[in-house]
Amino acid sequence: MTRIAPLRPLTDGVVTIRQPTAADTPILIAGRDAESRRWLGEGTDDPRPTACIVVGGVVVGWVDYDTDQTWLLPGEVNIGYQVFPAFRRKQYASRAVELLLLYLDEGTPFHTATLSIDARNAASLGVAARAGFVLAGDPNATSLDFKRPVTRR
Repeated sequence: MTRIAPLRPLTDGVVTIRQPTAADTPILIAGRDAESRRWLGEGTDDPRPTACIVVGGVVVGWVDYDTDQTWLLPGEVNIGYQVFPAFRRKQYASRAVELLLLYLDEGTPFHTATLSIDARNAASLGVAARAGFVLAGDPNATSLDFKRPVTRR
């Protein structure tokens, strides 16, 4: 049985990630826009990400990981994220991914994080670069795969 520690709030002094609450559901739904739907799809009526991204007490997006992708190898997780339109391009996603990686390192048995990014999604390609992910597949594919250890030690 895989042991997963509960997510406790983690912060880098600017961005905090914390478990979502029922009160966050309408905020997470309202934060969707055409750009997020383009890259992530419609989403559900009951979003349950691993964590909300909080800046200055305001939920500005979410970050999540899953293990149910058929292309993941043992010990790997797939990471996803969304930052709401008014808060984009402030590096909140990169910071939240780093905090999620810290949680994965300290609280789970997973050793490798992956990102699968549409080659046209320049903002997410920037997140991958800032968070230290390296291309792990065909650089000419329409969906680019990136990997990095959950820890930088």
